[in-house]
Amino acid sequence: MELNDEKLLQIAKDLYKLYTEEKESLPYSLNLVYELRDYENAHSRILRGLLQYNRKGCFPILQSFIERVKEIADCNVDIRIKKPELTNEEHNIDLLIKEKKSYAIIVENKIWNARDQNKQIERYVDYVKDLGIPKRKIFVIYLTQDGQKEISDNSLTPMVQKILGCTNRSKRRFIPMNYKYDIMPWLEELLRNKYIQDEPLLQSAVIQYVDYLKILFDARKEDIEIENKLEEKLMNDLNIKSIQELLQTRNEVDKLQEIVTNTTDNKIEELCKKKIYNVLKRRGYEIKKIVFQYDSFDLEIQVPKWEKCWWSIENDENESNKLFFGIWKDPQKTIAKKYIKKLEYVFDNVQDEGYIGWEWFGEYELNDEFWLNIETHSTKFVNAIVRDLERIRENTEELNL
Repeated sequence: MELNDEKLLQIAKDLYKLYTEEKESLPYSLNLVYELRDYENAHSRILRGLLQYNRKGCFPILQSFIERVKEIADCNVDIRIKKPELTNEEHNIDLLIKEKKSYAIIVENKIWNARDQNKQIERYVDYVKDLGIPKRKIFVIYLTQDGQKEISDNSLTPMVQKILGCTNRSKRRFIPMNYKYDIMPWLEELLRNKYIQDEPLLQSAVIQYVDYLKILFDARKEDIEIENKLEEKLMNDLNIKSIQELLQTRNEVDKLQEIVTNTTDNKIEELCKKKIYNVLKRRGYEIKKIVFQYDSFDLEIQVPKWEKCWWSIENDENESNKLFFGIWKDPQKTIAKKYIKKLEYVFDNVQDEGYIGWEWFGEYELNDEFWLNIETHSTKFVNAIVRDLERIRENTEELNL
């Protein structure tokens, strides 16, 4: 069965209409985690809140979590819980579970697949070592969204790999875990325990969090039922009887999607050149680089008197495509540490390489709403760029950048 683009577009519209109708027919649903927005530190706080649950001197949820870790880890997780201390952001560690001179579990939360910082895990391990924790009782959990993200070598350095016992065949005390296949099933299992059911607020919190994760992974029962209805309609409307026909349709849809994607990117580039690039040029800014696409935004501006750096704003693909801005250092150049240190008074985040200073650009993130606002309210966005750029220029005048 061969389809033309017009037929494919009509089927796509019909499927979207059915999807919208089915979604609108669902019972009202309110998830507090979703509504309050969920950056990585929020998830770390939620985990801490659950794990520190204490019942008559026992920590059943923490014990259950450690049992799950034991099932996953490629090492002996010899931990006995007595008086655990759980903290968020201690020495910038997302979640730290420890007992004095006994053990330490470092949880690095990457639910949004944020980039790994240079020597990040090494710094954390050095910190807990200095607390008197034996090396063989230091564990690092690298907690990602679905297990696809792997830690970079510049974060899990050879030195820390040696401490954690990592080899070519085994990660040992470096333990990759993820929300989709580890945390969500574990939480669902917790809900069947009587001590959870006896605590109404705790039970409610776990239910809400499991529901949120199901939203994240399209795993709600209602969503699965809708997907099944869409699949049935697609097969019926196209009269597909075999895998061969389905594969042919897939190729046709892929080609149509490619055309729509390219057209969208071309129109977005045209729009941004007119409403962002040209406006900044008229205001006297020297533009080094531009990338304007639906899911990629990169704008670099050369700042007068800066010989080793330039100002940049781009999207973070690992953080819901949120926009961030800062000072990018030429990798071939060197900047004195005393100048980088002073950037702590200008930016939320400071490091030695790459973006030596950066922070999130308000609440902007690349999505349909963002591009529609650029089309209708670009002046507000451009003014925000100019405001932050000029603030940085003013606060870095005495630095040799």
